[in-house]
Amino acid sequence: MSSETSAPQRSPGAAAAPADDRLDPAFLRMAGVLLLALLMALLDETIVNVGVDHLGAVFGAPLATIQWVTAGYLLAVAVATPVSGWGVDRFGVRRVWVLAVVLFTLGSLLSGLAWSAGSLIAFRVLQGLGGGMIFPVVQAAIARAAGPARVTKAMGLVSIPLTIGPVLGPVLGGFFVDDISWRWMFFINLPVGVIALVLAFKVLPAADSDPEGPRPRLDIVGLILLSPGFAVLIYGLTTAAHRGDFGDPVALTAFAVGAALLVGYVLHALRTTAPLIDVRLFGRRGFTMSVVTMLLVGAVANGLLFLTPLYYQQARGFGALHAGLLMIPSGILGAAGAISVGKAGARLTARATAPIGMLLAAVAALALSTVGAHTSQVFTALTFGVAGFGIGFTVPGMMAFMYLAVGPADAPRATSALFILNQIGGSLGIAVVAVVLQQRLAAAAGFPPEAYGRTYWIVAGFALVAGLAAALVPGPARPPAPQTE
Repeated sequence: MSSETSAPQRSPGAAAAPADDRLDPAFLRMAGVLLLALLMALLDETIVNVGVDHLGAVFGAPLATIQWVTAGYLLAVAVATPVSGWGVDRFGVRRVWVLAVVLFTLGSLLSGLAWSAGSLIAFRVLQGLGGGMIFPVVQAAIARAAGPARVTKAMGLVSIPLTIGPVLGPVLGGFFVDDISWRWMFFINLPVGVIALVLAFKVLPAADSDPEGPRPRLDIVGLILLSPGFAVLIYGLTTAAHRGDFGDPVALTAFAVGAALLVGYVLHALRTTAPLIDVRLFGRRGFTMSVVTMLLVGAVANGLLFLTPLYYQQARGFGALHAGLLMIPSGILGAAGAISVGKAGARLTARATAPIGMLLAAVAALALSTVGAHTSQVFTALTFGVAGFGIGFTVPGMMAFMYLAVGPADAPRATSALFILNQIGGSLGIAVVAVVLQQRLAAAAGFPPEAYGRTYWIVAGFALVAGLAAALVPGPARPPAPQTE
């Protein structure tokens, strides 16, 4: 097993990275095209949430069926993500990225043309298969091109759509559902996808891997165990959230099956030379703590994105678009946090920036725990924005740290692990918040704001534990001073 402190080796075919941390125009053009597709995929994780009731009315489908429009997408993401790392190693970044965007765009077109709940769910699964490959490919490609000196700034760019996309999704979804047509929640992706594909052939290198190097075979057994394992686990968490009970028989069965599949995968991966996700990476403290932190950050971000719109709509009676607009400061300040940590990377490492970011998120969640029936909208919007800034200030450093901990050769598969565990963390955060909230609402009449406020304590707890995990990553809080010739 390689040491965490060993210098990462440049991947075959990669251009030599500059020694300073400036992001040159060529890099920014490449990153812009990649991030355009990433933003498109992230929007679709939340854009449908505000339209679930409307879609049920349009298709005459019960909530239990129409919820699969969202759940099916997330499950497809869980299935596709582990394959993306292998795909980058086998076929290169551009081929896998183009395939992912084509699948996503085609799924968007078909979803917009759906004629029934069943057809919409099926086409959302196709969308999710493309979306599940986009993020790991984008992060691995940008990190490789940036190199160690620029990776923190580069991950700051990646974090901008990560913070803006989930917040902007409900705003656009509410606008399309209320004022245009639900079909435009999906058609909006078509011009973006086509533009991204056209630009990709201009700015993405055709050959980003060594044509003479080894071509790893797909780990079929691992795929059979890993992708369904993640999908079933996320299904269990989604079921627990919908039914408000972690003890629900369906959820418990899903947890048991998912755990068994994942244990089977771990046993298999330890005996194979090229697993989809190398579990031996968890033997490196830096990788493990960065992944644990990102799992908990997923719980914080998704818990906030789930709970806050419900408070606005159920406790305050605001419409979907009104609630979405109040969440915009979170996206703006989240992007500001991501940019700020890129600039701070020359003075502070993730061991310092990530705990600071999660402390800010925890303080904001505790402030939101005081909300009531007449709390100022400015207060809630700005406080939610502070939480967004904290998340944005956390994510780039942790993603950069993970990349440096494993090196370019292991980055694609490590990124797949990071993303899927972040997704599981998001599902966990929603499930815990949903169960606690439903229990508190069941004990009260109607939708008292205090029930929502007290539930923010759960989010604050996730943020504090995430900050502690980030503080445990190895290395100093300040990067070493550059050596002069």
